[in-house]
Amino acid sequence: FGHTFESIPPSSTFFWTNSAKMLLRVFLGLAVVVTAAAMDVPVQRGRDHTFQCDFTINTGLTYVLNWYKDGTDIMNYLSTDDEPTFTGAFADRDGVQLAAGSPRKDLVIQNLQIADAGEYHCSVTELGAGAQSGDGTMYQLMVFDLPSVTISGGPYELGEGESMTTICRANSHPPSNFTWTLPSGDVSEGASLQIRNMTLADAGTYRCTADNGYGSAYETVQVTMKEKVIGGSDVMRVQGLPVMLLLIASLLLPVFLS
Repeated sequence: FGHTFESIPPSSTFFWTNSAKMLLRVFLGLAVVVTAAAMDVPVQRGRDHTFQCDFTINTGLTYVLNWYKDGTDIMNYLSTDDEPTFTGAFADRDGVQLAAGSPRKDLVIQNLQIADAGEYHCSVTELGAGAQSGDGTMYQLMVFDLPSVTISGGPYELGEGESMTTICRANSHPPSNFTWTLPSGDVSEGASLQIRNMTLADAGTYRCTADNGYGSAYETVQVTMKEKVIGGSDVMRVQGLPVMLLLIASLLLPVFLS
């Protein structure tokens, strides 16, 4: 994990006890407290997740457990009670509970939604002789949607020299980045695909790939080239050629036979 550092003035007074000892590294009169960064937890929307409270609770002691989201209390539980009390956005939320076990301390959230993303951690306060208190691991929950790709329009049929534009879209969270793979194998970045001055080399399958860092998906579109239309004069020239050859042959045949 990364770390954050908080400076403490040298003049601060610290009390050292046997039950809670703080290790301070002092260099040139500056005290530094090292705090572990939050653990990233990516979960797809609609799935369930269990946050583990890894603070060790002494067996047999009564304790108070709190879970926090973004620094705000969302659950409190006294171990002698049957069930916890959820507050804030989780007060009336279905599918939020403490996991079964002894002691009960792990938070379960079912059917995760985008709004559930945030920083979660537990806090435990023991009651009675030898009681301790402290926080568990900090979790940074990221709720994502995998990309679902669509391409506007298509398939396309273009004449020589014509142009076209199509757009690739994706439903995803967070938003996706787009890449087009051309029939030639070349790659173009961005959601928009443009073909200018169409040639036969531009015909083929174009693939759009959307990637949001948690997954990717792709869709394809076909671009073909229209057959060239032959004009009336061209038809006469093409169709008249055999007739002319037969005429010439009929004129020359008597010469060869005489």
